[in-house]
Amino acid sequence: MQKKRWETAQNYEKAWWESRTHLVEFDFYRAYANELLQQTRTIFTITPGTSILEIGSGAGGIITYLNSNDRWAIDPLEDFYATVPEFCEQRDQKVTYQTARAEDLPFADQRFDFIICDNVLDHCDDIQKVFSEMSRVLRNPGYVYLRLNLYTSWGKIVRVFVEKMKIDPGHPHTFTNKSIRTIIKSASFEITTFQSAGFFRNWMKEITSGKIKEIVKALTLSTPNKTTFVLKSRSPHTN
Repeated sequence: MQKKRWETAQNYEKAWWESRTHLVEFDFYRAYANELLQQTRTIFTITPGTSILEIGSGAGGIITYLNSNDRWAIDPLEDFYATVPEFCEQRDQKVTYQTARAEDLPFADQRFDFIICDNVLDHCDDIQKVFSEMSRVLRNPGYVYLRLNLYTSWGKIVRVFVEKMKIDPGHPHTFTNKSIRTIIKSASFEITTFQSAGFFRNWMKEITSGKIKEIVKALTLSTPNKTTFVLKSRSPHTN
C-alpha cells in the first residue's frame, strides 16, 4: 500500500476519535474483554503472569480490563490519545502504552504469550508484515485474538468501488473468509477457534437500523460479517 493511503486512513481515525473525546466511555472495552475471556476460556487462561500485547489499542483497549501484571499496548496514534484527559482518566495505569505500528513492533523476539488484534487489521499498511511481526514476538506456543469484519465476494467488489471513490478512507483493506485464511496459513499460525455473527444477522440489523449509511450497506449487499479467530503460533516448519 502507498504510504499516503495509510496516512489518510490514520488521519480519518484520529478525526473520528477527536470528535468523540467527550463521549467515549470505556464500558464497551469492558464488554469486549468479557467476550474475549468467554471465547478463549477453553484454550488458555490469562493469569497475572501472562504477558499481553494489544495492537491498535485505540483510546484504551481491551487490555484495560484483563488481569495481568505484564500488559503492553501500541498504536500509531498513541501520541494523540495520551494527550486526551478523558481517555487517560479511564486507562489502567499498569498498562504501558507506546507509539508504534503493527508492522514494526518495538519488542524482542518471543516476548509475549498473547496478542490482541481487535478491529485493527483493515486499518494497517502491510498485512503480511503485521503477521510476521506477531509471529516474531510471540512465544511458542502463543495465541492471537483476531477480530475483524469479513465480506462476501460481492461485498468485496462493492468495497473496492467504495475505496476507489474514497467514500470510506478509514479502511484500506477488505477481507473475505478465503483471503484471511490464506494469509493466516502462510504466516505459520493455526486456527484454534472461529466464531461468526453471520452475514444475515448483521444484514437484518443494518436494514432495520434507521441509519442511512447502514441501510445503504444492506441494500448493496456489502454487509460485514463480524468474526473472531483465536490463532496459535507454530513453527514455520510444522506441517
